[in-house]
Amino acid sequence: MQQWYRKVVAFVVVSFFVSGCGGGSSLDEPSKVTLKGGELIADFPANVIKEDLVEKKLIAPTQSVFGFRAYKVPYTTTDEEGKEVNASGVVVLPSTLGVSSEDAQKLQQMNQLGLSIVVDDHGTIFANKEAPSVLIAETMMPEGAPIIFSSLAGFITMQPDYIGFGDSKEHYHPYLLKQSSATATVDFYKAAKKFIEDNNLAKLNSGIYLSGYSQGGYVALAALKEFENEGITVNVTAPMAGPYLLDPIAQGVLSLDSIAVPSFMAAVAHAYATRYQKDSTTLIQEPYASRLSELFDSKAYTREEIDKQLTTKVSGENGLFTDDIVQNYSGSWFQQVLQANSVVDFAPTQLVTLIHCQGDDVISYDVSVETKKAFANYFDVEVDLVPVEIALTGDPNTELRYTHAECAPYAYSIASSIFAKDRKNTVGY
Repeated sequence: MQQWYRKVVAFVVVSFFVSGCGGGSSLDEPSKVTLKGGELIADFPANVIKEDLVEKKLIAPTQSVFGFRAYKVPYTTTDEEGKEVNASGVVVLPSTLGVSSEDAQKLQQMNQLGLSIVVDDHGTIFANKEAPSVLIAETMMPEGAPIIFSSLAGFITMQPDYIGFGDSKEHYHPYLLKQSSATATVDFYKAAKKFIEDNNLAKLNSGIYLSGYSQGGYVALAALKEFENEGITVNVTAPMAGPYLLDPIAQGVLSLDSIAVPSFMAAVAHAYATRYQKDSTTLIQEPYASRLSELFDSKAYTREEIDKQLTTKVSGENGLFTDDIVQNYSGSWFQQVLQANSVVDFAPTQLVTLIHCQGDDVISYDVSVETKKAFANYFDVEVDLVPVEIALTGDPNTELRYTHAECAPYAYSIASSIFAKDRKNTVGY
């Protein structure tokens, strides 16, 4: 493992769980006037974060930690059916609130050169209260990726809530549906960038980075194609633990006797049946098929709560999936649309680095291995693949393994380091 991977791992991992910029910009204090196109929803001081990490001896007292200022930004995007949707997302900027005078000066110097943007697509959620803009507004606390990228690394973080959450919570969530996932991300980037510029919140440079974990990894790769189609250059894309190849994943799931987390595949079945106007009973057995709308469209239940109302048995008597789809998946409408929604369908022109834990128990590490092969075989494009456990230990034979849930903070720390290294090479800090 390269040394620059190691530098941020310890304090980034802990900060992931802390909760439980040019002249005239408001890096120093929030705007006193009405904001155009958005609202301030949280203003979190750096010293609270830093004191906790220093106390735990995870960072040195000299480590720079910036404040955390979050804004909700409403915007319009287009759903899978081509209809306009009022959506929302959160923009997080590093701030000088609660920082030392030395760190305040450092952030202002960074801002003079312009701050880079990380567009981060969040992982799977089912309850609206978990959406980025809703969560931050309700808790006023830093959470996950924004604190990693903004408070610790000095990036601006943009997170769309996705269609189906935040301001669009009445809309069904197009879970792992490619086009609207990509469009919602790119449209939010445009709206959030305009919001920053209109309100003179920070000076921006040309650096754009793209990340996301689990569902967010899938969305990030879909969004990269959309960014490139619109002529917007993304410096580096780092999708993490994403289900990029939906067809082989579905084949694998349907061949099992049981699955530990049935909500994921049930959500796919519900979203695809909704999008393609199919009866959910073509995929899911009763009594579960009749429960899908309440479980997923109400946006009232967390994953754990949904899992309790489903079965872990894949098929057969009292199973989740119908025997017909299990036995006749090949050539079915479900297979065809899953293949159509694969995000390995273009040739990226900029660097893509896949990040994945070898111990992933939800989305196999082999998915990223096969994704890397697919880009090489079909598009003659070489993408990087970082096995997290090897990156952390430097040992290709390590027996260390992290599950899907355990992996996220380590994967984000590596992505943050990759982005920071590129920023150093291109911007100078």
